[in-house]
Amino acid sequence: MDDLDRGASPLVRLYHWALPSVRDWPGGAMSPSLYGFVFQATRREQVRLGLLTLAVFPLSLAPLELQRKIVNYAVAHSTVELLLALGGTYLAVLLLQGVLKFLRDAYLHRIAEGVTRLLRRRFVGREPLEGVEQGTRQAIISAESEKVGGFTAESISLPMLQAGTVLSIAAYMLLIEPLVAIVAIVFLVPSVVVVGLTQPILNGLSRSKITVVRSLGQAVLRDDGRDAAKEAEAQGLVDRIYALRLRFANLKVATKSFNQLVTGMGLLSILMVGGWLAIEDRTEIGIIVAFMSGYERMTGPARDLLNFYRRLSIMRVQYTLVADAFGRDAAR
Repeated sequence: MDDLDRGASPLVRLYHWALPSVRDWPGGAMSPSLYGFVFQATRREQVRLGLLTLAVFPLSLAPLELQRKIVNYAVAHSTVELLLALGGTYLAVLLLQGVLKFLRDAYLHRIAEGVTRLLRRRFVGREPLEGVEQGTRQAIISAESEKVGGFTAESISLPMLQAGTVLSIAAYMLLIEPLVAIVAIVFLVPSVVVVGLTQPILNGLSRSKITVVRSLGQAVLRDDGRDAAKEAEAQGLVDRIYALRLRFANLKVATKSFNQLVTGMGLLSILMVGGWLAIEDRTEIGIIVAFMSGYERMTGPARDLLNFYRRLSIMRVQYTLVADAFGRDAAR
C-alpha cells in the first residue's frame, strides 16, 4: 500500500486495490520496442484498464436509440408516460457512463504517473554515464519520462475505446438507414488520407526538435563562463527549436482545420440526404436526429484515433531516444 493510501477512506482503498498503480520495475533490460515496454511495465494494469474500456463504449449506442424512440414514439404520439420512462432511462445511462468514464480516466492518470515515477527512479541518483550527456539525462528526467508515461497509459485502452465507439455507431447507422450512413461515413475518408500524408513530415520535425532540445540543454549546462562562441551556439539552438515548433504547429493546425471542414460536410450530408428521404416518406425524423447526434459522437472518436496515430508515430521516435539512453546505461 502506498503512503497516500494509508488513512484514506475504505472506498478509496478499495479503488486502489482493484485498480493498482505501477510500482516497481519488473526486472530485466528496457524493451527496445515501444509496445514491448508497455507490456513489460504495465501488463496487469492494461488488463484492468481494458475491462473498464469494454464496459464504457457499448453505452455510446444507447443514447442514439433512446433519442430515436423519444422523437418517433413518445413525441410523435404525445405519450407523456413513455417520454418520462425513456427520459429516465436516458438519464440512468448517462450517469452510468459518467461513473465508468471517471474511473477509467482517473486510472489512466494513475498509470501515467506511475510509469513516469518508474522511469525517473531508474535515472535519479546515478553517477554520470559515459555516452549519456547531462543535458540528455535532465531532459529524460524532467519532460521525456512524462511523455512516455502518458502514452503508456493510453497505448491500448484509447484506441480500443475510440475504435469500438466508431465501429459500433457506424454499424448502428448502417443497420437503421444504410444510404444516409454510407454518405456520412464517406466523409471520414479524406481525413485519414491527409493524416497519412502529413504524419511522416511531423515525425521528422519531432525527431529534430527532441535532438536540438537535448543539445541546448547540454550547451547550457557546460561551464564555459561567458564564452561568446558558446553563447552564440546556444542562441542558434533556441532559434532552431523555435522554427521547428512553428513548422510543426502550422502543419498540425492546417490538418485540424481540414478535418473540421470535412466533419461539417458530413453533417450537411446527413441533413440533405436524410431530409430528402423524409420528404419522400422513406425515413423518420427521429432517425435524422439520432444520426446527427451519432455522427458527432463518431467523428470525435475518429479524430482521437487519428491523433493517437500521430502520437504513436512521434512517441516511437521519443521512446527510441529514451530507450537508447537506458541501453547505454545497462551496458555500463
